[in-house]
This record gives sequence, structure tokens and C-alpha cells, in this order.
Amino acid sequence: MITIQQIKDYLSEHISDPVPKYILVKEIYKKDPSCSDYINAYNDMKQSKWYRELADDQWENGSWGKFHGGDVEAQKRQKFGCTETALRRARELSLTKYDPIIAKCIKIMERYITREEPYPDYVERHQDGGKGFYFGIPFGVAANINIFDPDNPVIKPFRDVVVETLKKAFANGYYNEEVYEQEVRNYRVATSPGSVFNAMLLQNSNCMEDTLQRQYLNYVWNRKDGIWYVSKFPITEKRSVEDKSFHAWFAILECLCNFSLFPEFIKDDVLPHLFNEVNRLINEDISLPTPPSGYSVCSHHVYGRYAESYRDKNNRKTDIVLRIARILVKC
Repeated sequence: MITIQQIKDYLSEHISDPVPKYILVKEIYKKDPSCSDYINAYNDMKQSKWYRELADDQWENGSWGKFHGGDVEAQKRQKFGCTETALRRARELSLTKYDPIIAKCIKIMERYITREEPYPDYVERHQDGGKGFYFGIPFGVAANINIFDPDNPVIKPFRDVVVETLKKAFANGYYNEEVYEQEVRNYRVATSPGSVFNAMLLQNSNCMEDTLQRQYLNYVWNRKDGIWYVSKFPITEKRSVEDKSFHAWFAILECLCNFSLFPEFIKDDVLPHLFNEVNRLINEDISLPTPPSGYSVCSHHVYGRYAESYRDKNNRKTDIVLRIARILVKC
């Protein structure tokens, strides 16, 4: 079976474009941000068309217009229909909170949470006249901040509420849906454990003891309906790279990979599968489906476009190898 070192060697040989090279240096080789290799790769990445696409679309206030729901007319005029979509792309490019684009956006997101800045989307009324949607706004915004800045004090109260609700729901060792949903109905917590926003808000931190994190991940891992906004099937239903649904399946892994116990859940089944897929990509002639172009507003998965020319099938193959390698190095 192929090794991590062989994968690194392959990527080093085949990567030349600025974005994948930056990701290779930063995440795969884990270079220190102060070293010249990292600094040069970052500066080159900022000149790439993918970075410029994000920067050019960003509004003066730090957002990309609407936050969650998007705007059909805005989408016609710009690449990114809403701020969440742009942030997903920024995460895919491995930008950090220190990047000017992200730093500027975090500032306005903090003001959304404190209500100092009006939330730019219309309030979805649903069955309660919009009360639940309005209540949940800070939770969704905090989840997006947490991806880049988990130590930001403005998000801690919302993370703590979710953790306390999970403790109640798993008090007997299994998930009690009624207990959790009662907290949702009482406007104490925003969304159910199967939501992508909870996963985004709880990762990158030591907010849960291992027992609770294990219970939560076990629930999400085996949830037959997948993760809300990411996929409609569980991680256990593995997909191969030729499958058109591979990107949605892999997005679940990307959504959960920053939990400390993630390696425990991936090691026995999914990890060998990923190594096998990389081995096939490198050593076999595989016909890959072309992923959708553009940036979806509601979907929370991305398509792994790192190379600047995606029409080249070798670039598409190398991009997928790099995308999988970003998970493998966490395990």
C-alpha cells in the first residue's frame, strides 16, 4: 500500500501552481510560518487567480453581501453569492485569520453576533414567525468564525450552550432526541446535532471531554441522513473517486477532521479506503467526473479546485490527491 511519504513525493513532483503549492508547504509539510518556504508560498498564493477572485469580490465592509441565504441578483454580478460561500472557499484555500481577507471578515461577523451590525439577510419566518431564525443567527455566524479563529471570545457563549445541551441529550449514554429538541423549541440552542453548524462550532477546541465528543461523533458518523447541508448519506457509505457523489461524501470528512478524536473514527475503515483511492489515482488511469463549476450558496461542500487550469485531467487528479492528503496528515 502507498505511504504518506510516497504521496508527498508525488505531490512535490506534480504541483506547480501557487495555491496547491501553498497548501503543500503549509499543511502537508507543515512548514513554520516564519520560514522562507512558507512566506514565499503564501505570497505567491496571494497573486493567484483563486485568491484574487475572493479579494475582488469582497465588499468594503468585509462581507460578500448576504451572509447565509444568498442573493440571486448579487450572484449574477459576483462569483460568491454570500459570505458563507466565500468563507468555504477561503477555508479550501487554507487561509488563516491573519490573512487580510479573513481578518476583515471576522470583524464584521463579530458585529453580527453582538447585533452592532444589522444582519444582512431577510429573516426566514418558518412556523414561528422568524423567532427561531433570528435567535439562531449568532450560532451560525459563530460557527463560521470558529473555523478560522477558535479562540475568539465572542463565540465561546454559543459553543458552551451547544456543549451543555449535548451533555443533557447524552446523559444516559445515548442520544435522546426529545431532550435536545426541547431545548431547540425553548430557544436555548439553535439547531440539532446533525447540523453542519454544530460541527463547525465545536471543532478546533477542547470544549468537550472525550466521552461526550465520542458520543457526539458516533452519532454524527452513523447518522443515516448524513450532515445537514453537507450530504444526505452517512460517512459509512464510502464513495470512490469516480463516483459523482464522492465530493459530497468527502466533504463530511472535511467537516469533522478538526475534532481531536477524528483519527479514532477514521482509522479502521475510511482511512484504508482513502489510501487505496490515492494509490489508484497515482498508479491507475482513472476517469474522473468533472465537478460542478462555481460556488454553491446552500451546499456546504466544495470541489477541491486548486490548480488554475482544471480542464487538464492530470491537474484534476493531482488536486484530488492533495485534497485527500490534507485529511491523511491529520491521522
